[in-house]
Amino acid sequence: MDQVIGNLSLDQLRILVAIADAGSFSAAGRRLGRAQSAISQAVAGLEGAQAVQLFERGGHRPRLTEVGRLLVDQARLVLASAARFEAVAANTRS
Repeated sequence: MDQVIGNLSLDQLRILVAIADAGSFSAAGRRLGRAQSAISQAVAGLEGAQAVQLFERGGHRPRLTEVGRLLVDQARLVLASAARFEAVAANTRS
């Protein structure tokens, strides 16, 4: 299930980080087991919802914009926090 926070989802953040780490939409898709078109749609949704441009397109590979780099850093923090939240919850179950 995709967890949603306001206008964004943890899945969109995972995709954003995967693109930053993999260097391309298609490589991120392979890492996540998704089609490149699904990765592109998720990024377009995230950019639209947040009214920002995350990537400079037009070259061989997409490059993060300045705001994109800032938001990737924040996405990493959010994802790490969500993982800790889930771990604590799992450890408290009997």
